[in-house]
Amino acid sequence: MAAGQRVKAMDQYQITFEQRPSYLYVTVKGPNTAETIGRYLADIHAACLRFEQTKVLLVVSLDGPGMSMLDVYKAVAAGFDDAAGTGIRAAYVDLLDHSLANMLLVENVAMTRGLPVRTFKDIAAAEAWLLTEVGH
Repeated sequence: MAAGQRVKAMDQYQITFEQRPSYLYVTVKGPNTAETIGRYLADIHAACLRFEQTKVLLVVSLDGPGMSMLDVYKAVAAGFDDAAGTGIRAAYVDLLDHSLANMLLVENVAMTRGLPVRTFKDIAAAEAWLLTEVGH
């Protein structure tokens, strides 16, 4: 991707944060790229610190073709490394239903860094899991 295209793609990036009583509700829209993933992981980590919140419900709608497992791994590994040890617990909803294998990879990469992350197809199931007490 040329530099001009990359700038245009990142201009399409949108993230919103809503503090709910028990968690931070985050929506992300933009291109389905490693840059977008890296950016929203960094933004969410910063927001968790700022709002003193450790539970996150993340609803993602990324446009474009799916990414390879290697690209997904590289994108999430760096973001999860930064968040390791923070106690963040996240429920991830992919509205565009990208690769199940990639979603499972995201869960595994997070778990190896001590971050409980689960992927879901609907927001209600994600919220129910997020609000269950750890250990149940």
